[in-house]
Amino acid sequence: MALKHKIFLNVIAFSVTILLIAPAALTFPGNTLNISIDCDDTDGNIKPFSEINSGPLPIYYVNGADITPSYRSVGINFVRTHDFSGPTDISTIFPDWNADPSKEESYNFSSSDYYINGIVDAGCQVFYRLGESASDNNSLRQPPENFSKWAEICRHVVMHYNDGWDNGYHYNITYWEIWNEPDLGGFWNGTAEQYYEMYEKTSRTLKEYNSSLKIGGPCTSSIGNANYTTGFLDYVAEHGLPLDFFSWHMYADSPNELYGASRAVRKMLDDHGFTECENINTEWNINILSPQRDKDNAKNAAFTASSLILFQDTGIDHAFRYRGTQDNNWLMRLIGFDLSLFAADGTFKKPALSYLAMHYLGRDTPIRLSTPTNVSAGITCLAGISGDKTNISILISNYDGPDTECDIAVDNLPWHSYRAVHYLIDEKHHLEVVEDNEMDSSAYNTTELIGKNSVHFIRLTNSTSIPDEGPEVASIPLLLRLPFLDPIFRIMGVILLSMIFG
Repeated sequence: MALKHKIFLNVIAFSVTILLIAPAALTFPGNTLNISIDCDDTDGNIKPFSEINSGPLPIYYVNGADITPSYRSVGINFVRTHDFSGPTDISTIFPDWNADPSKEESYNFSSSDYYINGIVDAGCQVFYRLGESASDNNSLRQPPENFSKWAEICRHVVMHYNDGWDNGYHYNITYWEIWNEPDLGGFWNGTAEQYYEMYEKTSRTLKEYNSSLKIGGPCTSSIGNANYTTGFLDYVAEHGLPLDFFSWHMYADSPNELYGASRAVRKMLDDHGFTECENINTEWNINILSPQRDKDNAKNAAFTASSLILFQDTGIDHAFRYRGTQDNNWLMRLIGFDLSLFAADGTFKKPALSYLAMHYLGRDTPIRLSTPTNVSAGITCLAGISGDKTNISILISNYDGPDTECDIAVDNLPWHSYRAVHYLIDEKHHLEVVEDNEMDSSAYNTTELIGKNSVHFIRLTNSTSIPDEGPEVASIPLLLRLPFLDPIFRIMGVILLSMIFG
């Protein structure tokens, strides 16, 4: 697992003041928050950010299920090939380093084909991470002995999946990420300069083969490490290297940290002249050292919804949540390191419901209505309307803020008679309908209590159909719900992370 980092790593080197936008449309008199939405005031399109690490097929050592239906139900559309624990790693595909990289018999694509095909069959694009999964095998953490040879191996992986080489495919995989978290000893025991050289050889080799490929890195675990931010960018600029995307990771205490970091990375790229370089977070989630229940419960559902909302205004191009599938390791769950959206059998966890709500919003009402995402302390908001104006959606999330009474006003509705359906995610509700009313008005006005760690999805429609309620979610075992054990599990987590990642 890329179980991570971010212990002490959520310090942002590039300080960005997070502005809590409070224009006239949003006021907070007394204890009531007012949100006003005008259906005639649009602002581009909503991005669902439905990207994830690890495909829908179970890890080979897990007695799990093919959870493709779960991926499809929440709209997952892009999968990063990281932490399959071997199958898509270079050391598995090219098992004998002394072999000839130009010969088909030097490669074994059988296991990687299985997982890549699973991603494609689920209707998802592939984001290919070239490198190794987390492992206690020290040899996999060493820089390749010959960077030119390693780059040539990577080129043949591209050939196999894009051009049919070695009984391969024509999948047109566009994104190719070079290595994973070279700033951590658990993935890279070389120097930053060695990573730069490997990136140079590999990026040039792949671009010379196919200039349309998008090549990037350094997939750093911390944007506070200058070696893999400004130092890396300086090297790329000085040597004229291709950099189609800059990738980075963050496991945060709050969605605002992700917001600030995303904006900081965009500014850093622009300041270095990389204005066309995509800003891609290839791993994000709630703080790795939070207890397991906070990975699976309504708190993370609110964290997830708020993050997906805030990403709309950060200048980020893709955000790959870590991760989709569960590896069923009880030690990892005990100390809080299971970051999956779904249980091994495909059962939803609470955060998956936030993806489902965002899927409903982006699928049915993709045109964004002009509403500031950052509404108040803890509360975020996003609204959209369909192109034919038959549906309007409002998504409101409260991550760790106080219970807040909220007056919601939607003006200039495209109809007078309509249906207003209110769904709720909290500790007692799994995206369930809590209100369903027939309305007769050119405006919609309601007062709702937006409780701490809750997500509210409101659909206004003059059609006959509404989105389905969310499914029941996996229960959290009693042992993981006992707060007095948190310090013990946290110490275990720190020790394990220190042993693996340094």
